Amino acid sequence: MKINFAQVPAHDVDTFGDDNLFGPDKSGNFYYNYVEFGTNPGGTDELAITDGCGRYMPIAVDNIPDLIAALTEVARISDTLDLARQLEMYAESTSEAYVENDQVRHDPKSVQEIAQRACYW
Repeated sequence: MKINFAQVPAHDVDTFGDDNLFGPDKSGNFYYNYVEFGTNPGGTDELAITDGCGRYMPIAVDNIPDLIAALTEVARISDTLDLARQLEMYAESTSEAYVENDQVRHDPKSVQEIAQRACYW
């Protein structure tokens, strides 16, 4: 069994072609990677993560919970770094806020400008 993941944006396929990609699926989508289980050299004792460059990494099925924990931690750290970058942009921006009734109200226009800049990372 193979499970494709990391879908390739359609514009990348149009620009660079589909060499070394996996697919297409029924919808015409291509993928950068896949996980293989059962039909890989390790059978049902391990899975293999494969990329389009022909590299693969076998992982024992018993180690999947540890891999999930490690990947979850990396995702949490990455999300926190993204938030920190947004906060830094906000702190260094020229946005305006006003205190009204002990509450800070941000100027919607200046907050929108920060959000638009954050989308270009």
